[in-house]
Amino acid sequence: MRVLFRASLPVLSLVVALAGCRKTTLATAQSSATAGPAVTAKAAATPAASIAPALPEAQKSPAAAGFQLTGEVTRGQRFEKNVGSGLVFRLEPFAGEDSGWTIGLVPASEPSPASLDCIGPVSEPLHGSNKLSIDPAQASIVNGRTYWTPDPREFYFVSNASDCKPAWDLANIAYYPSKLSDQEREQASEKLFQIRTGRGSFRILDSKLAVSPQKKPGVVEWLKFDLELAFASAPDVHGSSGAGAKSGGIREIDLERFLKTRYAEVQPDLENLEQECGQGEQRIRGIKVIYGDLDGDGQDEAAYEGFTCMSGTAGVDFFGVLKRKPDGKLTALPIEAERKEFKGRRNLNEGLRGHLSLAVESGRLVEIFPVYPAGEPNCCPEGGERRFVYRWNGQVFVLDDIIDVPPEKSGS
Repeated sequence: MRVLFRASLPVLSLVVALAGCRKTTLATAQSSATAGPAVTAKAAATPAASIAPALPEAQKSPAAAGFQLTGEVTRGQRFEKNVGSGLVFRLEPFAGEDSGWTIGLVPASEPSPASLDCIGPVSEPLHGSNKLSIDPAQASIVNGRTYWTPDPREFYFVSNASDCKPAWDLANIAYYPSKLSDQEREQASEKLFQIRTGRGSFRILDSKLAVSPQKKPGVVEWLKFDLELAFASAPDVHGSSGAGAKSGGIREIDLERFLKTRYAEVQPDLENLEQECGQGEQRIRGIKVIYGDLDGDGQDEAAYEGFTCMSGTAGVDFFGVLKRKPDGKLTALPIEAERKEFKGRRNLNEGLRGHLSLAVESGRLVEIFPVYPAGEPNCCPEGGERRFVYRWNGQVFVLDDIIDVPPEKSGS
């Protein structure tokens, strides 16, 4: 079976501002600041005096290359550290007797534990991501060693504290049902992508857990962690995706973030995904992007494959191709619908169970599927692979060839 959500819709233009979508890698430059002592959370609101001193002004610039720290925190304690750009990194302990923490980046001007979070409006999902919680249920102990999932915990964040509230206002308009028109929601989405964002990575280096009678991690007593933040590069002109702007190529755009937050614009079949996924569940679980010149114009296009919350054992459940136009806009290049017959050949999907992977070969888009000739398990196809080769004809990707690759002989 080969039925997937593919970009077969008419070509549409999607505005992407480089200022909001530039792919930033975690900077190698490290701050000389070290982790301050953990601050015990004893009240609902923490006095302003408990906030760590601000970094020097030179480190608060939105153009700062990055920030890195290694810290420790014990059960029931709050950890705070000023990271620049008006932001404070915070580990907020769970309330009551529960052990664990919530990861946050908050404005330094709002010391309350309930202060505005600067990760949520540009992360997926917008609310309830388990990547931002450290819970003993996420740990497993194997042969005396503790493994955490996920690890590392990667996230996007608004790079400047003053943009956090506007980002939330725009996200709520763009992504949640309201009485506003589709045009108003689209405008809000475009403005949201004009806000500079950075990328963060939180990794648990070591931990001490109390084991329950059921031999499962019950309480997190202590945690050692590493944090890396890559802030947005120097400010771009926010209108860089508008008319007359020069495109620097599709590789400059953070397509992972774009597809995780604006998937319904590219794949209308996924517009109800928020309702179909469970509460707090990631709608888009994974994105893989490959590049190559697929239309012969000398510029790379991006072929993507993705996993949604509805993806089962068949793997990838949506994919497509995106092109960046000279004015900076993204365009989805359509792929023709599956054929029932090709050059007299029928049963094109015989022996297929999904597990699609994409490739770019000699300017062609190739869909690759493992072949299962009998009842073998999903892990172990024995029939080689079938390649569906697509060629761009100026308007749509059309099927150009089908290649059956026999399985490798054992011992070869």
